[in-house]
Amino acid sequence: MSFANVAKRSVRIIALPLATPAPRMTPTHAHSEHLTYYHFATPPPSAQQQDSWENWVTLKASSLWADLGKAPEGNWKRRVFLYGERLVDRLDFEELALKSFDTSLGPKLIPNRYTEKVRPKDHPTIPLIYPPSACASPLPHLRSLLAKRTPRHRKGCIMWIAIAPLTAPFMLIPIVPNFPFFFCAWRAWSHYQAFKASQYLEAFVAQGAILPQESSELDDIYTQHAPVPPDPEASATSHSDSSEEPPSSPSPSTAGSAHVTPDTPSGPSSTPIESVDSKSSSNTAGPACAPNNGHNVPPRPHLLLTRAAVPALERLLELTPNSSFAADVYRALEQARLRLDKEGR
Repeated sequence: MSFANVAKRSVRIIALPLATPAPRMTPTHAHSEHLTYYHFATPPPSAQQQDSWENWVTLKASSLWADLGKAPEGNWKRRVFLYGERLVDRLDFEELALKSFDTSLGPKLIPNRYTEKVRPKDHPTIPLIYPPSACASPLPHLRSLLAKRTPRHRKGCIMWIAIAPLTAPFMLIPIVPNFPFFFCAWRAWSHYQAFKASQYLEAFVAQGAILPQESSELDDIYTQHAPVPPDPEASATSHSDSSEEPPSSPSPSTAGSAHVTPDTPSGPSSTPIESVDSKSSSNTAGPACAPNNGHNVPPRPHLLLTRAAVPALERLLELTPNSSFAADVYRALEQARLRLDKEGR
């Protein structure tokens, strides 16, 4: 069964490792700083959810913003749109990924006081699908990422709400809209959405209800679209060739990697819920999403995907034409490249 058909029934988290961790990282640092993009595949909303006020406000704001982009070149509306797009590109891709997750489409979280009364097979779970040849189980990294992001987005939401009243004097300008207020409102809303998603996922992780699951389909894409690794003896790392494809010589397939569909749990995903969290906790001793290359000496950090992999991922996930997945992954790859260059990796 394809990713898309499964996503029509339940939520799936697709972990896309962007780069290898730095050799100098401690295990704890690697968990929190390793670069991984998480895509949340959700079932379509019900008719009641589509008619909600929250959905109406979101669609109305998106429509107004798109209208600004349709203005002719040189018009102030067009300039505002281009400047806003540049601001979005500067936001952390982790925040954009979290805010895109509509928690109302996910399974309902069982309160902790009732978890002991629920049979393991009846407990709601969320599969965490990842390419096993590109990384180990991403669950420790996801746990560390959520622990870092939840308080950050809570603080960001409160801060922008507090700043918003200070933009009231701009309302005295009758011609130009109060863009500072709209910006504050948008940043507060963005942080709130990311905080809500992070808090929701953090609760599922704490209950051991997010189950890592290997996917050979993702493995194939990572093998076909892997960039040429940097020379380990080079004095400086260059990521400028990250958009190029590797040589045409055939790449060896992952040994012992069986095809696992999202509907057929295998490995860690077949573990009872009570033991998943304890096993994932033991994984925190090693680097999250460390490449399984079998070498004692870790390779120099580099990107794991080229931009050419994005259309292949879109075909695998069978996304709708209006999906922002491609733009989000391109942005994440570019930010990963810039972060590697900035840290001198």
